[in-house]
Amino acid sequence: MFWKSLQLKLIFVFVILIVTIILGIGLFSFMKIEEVYYTGFVDEMLNNIAGYNFNVAGIERENNLTAIETYGPEMPKRANIDKFYSNFRIYFSLNNATRYGAMLDSNYQDVLTGNPYPLTKIAKECISIAESSPQRYAVLDDEDDFCYVFAYIIENDLLEDGRVIIVISQSKAYINRQINEIGFLYFVAVIIILFVTLLIAIVTSRSITKPIELLTNKAELMAQGNISLVTVMDKQKAGYEISKLIDTFNILMTQIQNNMNDISSEKNKLETILMHLTDGVLAFNTNGRLIHANPAAKKMLEISSERTFEEIFKKYELDENLEKIIYLDEWSTTDKILSVNGKYFNVFFAPFRNEKDIPTGVIVVVHDTTKQAKLDDMRKEFVSNVSHELKTPLTSIKTYAETLLEQGEDDLDEESRVKFLNVILSEANRMSRLVADLLQLSKFDYKNVAWNKINFDIADLTKQICEKHKIQAEKKNQILECYVTSNVPEVYGDRDGIERVITNILINSVKYTPEGGNIKVYIGAVHDDAYIKIIDNGIGIPEKDLPRVFERFYRVDKARSREMGGTGLGLPIAKEIIEANNGSIDIKSEVNKGTEVIIKVPTYKPNNKS
Repeated sequence: MFWKSLQLKLIFVFVILIVTIILGIGLFSFMKIEEVYYTGFVDEMLNNIAGYNFNVAGIERENNLTAIETYGPEMPKRANIDKFYSNFRIYFSLNNATRYGAMLDSNYQDVLTGNPYPLTKIAKECISIAESSPQRYAVLDDEDDFCYVFAYIIENDLLEDGRVIIVISQSKAYINRQINEIGFLYFVAVIIILFVTLLIAIVTSRSITKPIELLTNKAELMAQGNISLVTVMDKQKAGYEISKLIDTFNILMTQIQNNMNDISSEKNKLETILMHLTDGVLAFNTNGRLIHANPAAKKMLEISSERTFEEIFKKYELDENLEKIIYLDEWSTTDKILSVNGKYFNVFFAPFRNEKDIPTGVIVVVHDTTKQAKLDDMRKEFVSNVSHELKTPLTSIKTYAETLLEQGEDDLDEESRVKFLNVILSEANRMSRLVADLLQLSKFDYKNVAWNKINFDIADLTKQICEKHKIQAEKKNQILECYVTSNVPEVYGDRDGIERVITNILINSVKYTPEGGNIKVYIGAVHDDAYIKIIDNGIGIPEKDLPRVFERFYRVDKARSREMGGTGLGLPIAKEIIEANNGSIDIKSEVNKGTEVIIKVPTYKPNNKS
């Protein structure tokens, strides 16, 4: 846990670095103190010994006669040695608490007392080194007695034995005491420096880690979707380098925010497209879980609680393997046809992959082909009806024509011949009407009709049509009545086309109303439309057939319609004509109760010409 904190790491490293430096300096200082003490001791000894050598020679020259008078001619050297030794002892008395020594002869005996001097092993070793040294002196460190041992060899003819050994021991108690005092002061200084260093390390590390912590918090907020920039105040608290990092971070945040806005915009557009797409779209992951389904797909496949690939398609008995689509079909698509409650759907399956070309799921697109299927069925039925409508009159024409050819003039009387010819003519006229109606519908489909729109009185037109067909109605003992219920303005439209529609509807009413029935025609106006309402009490139309009465070649009762000469194209043509004149046609009917047809045509206005 300790090493996971950058601030603690910085503090630890900073303190260790300072401690290492302080200890290094302290160790070096202690070594230098002892070295200076040692060097000073050696220099002092050499200077003083050199002075005594000079003094020995000086004593001899200055006091030579006195010495002879005092000791006689046989003892000049002895007098000099006594004087020298006396001076030497005075020197020692200056600091006898820390130094002690003696002047020894060649046999290591004290020159003054003549007694053997107690030499330590280190002292003997030091004398040995001095004897062999060109400088005639040596210094050794006696660690057992905590002192330095100095040995100096004096060779002078004025001396009694020609050579004197000076041995001096310098105690290290003084320097040790000084070092201890300095060490205590150094320890106190180290504690203070460590405390100050710790404060500086905390402040310094905090100045580094606080901006980083700030950036970390901003990054966590960004991960939660809350993108915000680092403020200027926070930036001012950071150092130069961290400030540059914050600038870079803010630039990064700005770019991320812009990218997020772009992604969000694209996502919203995609969701809007999918939401309003007429095709159904579903997405499954590699485990078969449903991860997306737009409203069209839910409606088409009736998805409610199903959440897996198998649950959704199993109820339609669709045998499709998800793994096969993902891993075996590569980039190809698989399509199937589903039938759901009378509707037909084409279902396309295609795998989708990530940027590393690894399969991540399957996209399913559901396309409603019900309309195309119905159009296809209508096309097939249309071809069948046209074929049948043409085949029936052609068969009659062929049969009667063959009979006329096979029978001679003597075998067939004039009445029969005329009858056969009338049948042939009637069937030919029937075929002609059928072809004319088909051509008319073809013109409607290709918008290739030249309408002759004018202003005319639709009420007068309707009354004229009713008068024309009264005779036909009276033949069936039907009562045909025409009423104008209000003042009807002129209408603007193709007079011949609208006349054809009214005529067609009125003929159908007469045709499909039994003998003794009633047919009533009402003419009026409502709002901006003129209307013609034709009501009969004929055989009526079943409710299930009403939505299809305007389909081409559709007949409620095919056998009866053909007997009455219908082609199944009258109502489709009527609808095309009325709608081309901006009107409408509507049919209401009940079986065995009658039929009501309402035709509406816009009344004339100066600005409604088109």
